[in-house]
Amino acid sequence: MGRRMLVTVAVIATVSAAVLGTTTVAGAARTAGSAGICKTFSASGLKIAWSVIGNMTCSKAKPYLVKFLAHRGKPDVKVVLTGPTGFKCFGTDDAKGRASVGACYSGTLKFPNNGFQWFG
Repeated sequence: MGRRMLVTVAVIATVSAAVLGTTTVAGAARTAGSAGICKTFSASGLKIAWSVIGNMTCSKAKPYLVKFLAHRGKPDVKVVLTGPTGFKCFGTDDAKGRASVGACYSGTLKFPNNGFQWFG
């Protein structure tokens, strides 16, 4: 694994831990079952790094994530987003009003069962 990939994995682990309230990726995997890093993609002018936990898969999460990225709001505002039934979803709009950072999860923020998180 190259240095760039290691840095990307470290950043995703840090953001995942911060967004989902866990201290390590291992902690997130332990509390939520399984964890996986999804393939990055570009949308709304952002390159999105994202991951899933629990029973959520990249293919199930991507349509919701694309919808969230199309959202436009006020810069630097935390917004509640409508995701899958039974999930709590939120994002923070960047300077251009795009939900560039966020999470969608079931369970509690500290102990999510299933979900996904992203940053761009």
